[in-house]
This record gives sequence, structure tokens and C-alpha cells, in this order.
Amino acid sequence: MDSKNEPFEVEFTDACIEEMTENYEYISHNLKEDNIAKRLMTEVIDRVLDLANAPELYMKIGKVDRLKREYHRMVVKNYVILYTIDFEKRKVYISRMIYGRRNYLNLY
Repeated sequence: MDSKNEPFEVEFTDACIEEMTENYEYISHNLKEDNIAKRLMTEVIDRVLDLANAPELYMKIGKVDRLKREYHRMVVKNYVILYTIDFEKRKVYISRMIYGRRNYLNLY
């Protein structure tokens, strides 16, 4: 099979996993909405896994970190998911999951 037709590997960064955990715990424990927290995480994971077959599906937002990587932005409910694409390695790196009202462009 031609490698250009193979799906990309999707990888969550440690920072993103930590943010997902914090978001889940906040919704589940602080807001006492465990079912909403579970549904949010399920939707995030489902949408992120769709990137394996269509990594450029979401809008580019430009270079927002000191390494000048180009990020894409996916919005799920009230959260912004930032990710980068490595075409040579055929990998999508899910970098951040940020509450949408935060200024995510100045986090790096």
C-alpha cells in the first residue's frame, strides 16, 4: 500500500493529557456533572481520532510557539484543541486542550 494512503498516527502530548484530566476532573467533581464530563471526553477523543484520515480538516491558526510550529485549531464544545502535523513522520500531535475563553494564542 502506498504510504500516502495510510492513516496518520495520532499522539497526545503529556501537556494535553494533563489538561484533559484537569478539565474532566473540574467538570466531574467541581461542577458535579460526571456524565457531561464523560461525554465531552468521548467527543474529544472521537474527533481527534478522525484526524488520522484527515489531518488538515481544521483551520490553521499559524505559528504560536517559540519553535514556530504551525498549529491547527479544532473546537469541541467550549474547548479549543490545538494540534500540529508532521507530514514526514505521518503523525498528528495533539498539543493542548484549552478552555475556549482563555487566550490560547499566548500560552507558549
